[in-house]
Amino acid sequence: MDLSVATSLAEQLGNERQQLCSPVAARMLRAFPELNRSLRLEESYSPTNRLSEMAVERLNELVRSVLLFEAPSLAEHELRWAYGVLPPHGVTFEHQSTMVRWYFEEVRKLQLSSEEHTLTYELERFLLSCVRQVYRRN
Repeated sequence: MDLSVATSLAEQLGNERQQLCSPVAARMLRAFPELNRSLRLEESYSPTNRLSEMAVERLNELVRSVLLFEAPSLAEHELRWAYGVLPPHGVTFEHQSTMVRWYFEEVRKLQLSSEEHTLTYELERFLLSCVRQVYRRN
């Protein structure tokens, strides 16, 4: 991973966090209304805002961390942890893998260099592979 490309992409992901995460959360709730049951809503949150904060923004920060620290193992550890916590609340492989795919669809709508664009595909494949391994292993 080219550190300058990774750093530039991580910076964009940080700057565009809301633009990336809110549409993914809204799309997830439309496609998977059952996720509403697994959200612990507080009065000040809409379901979209809560899902964005609890899941998609967390994914955004995970991707940024992998890029900034050049540490793919962070993703593996996070996804293993999530597998231990989320399925009892109704979060499935389909939910996780769809969120990853739709998140990267949003990322690729940003103004990216060709190197950043390539890196997004590599990261998406890697994260989807991690999700598959975690759910297959357990």
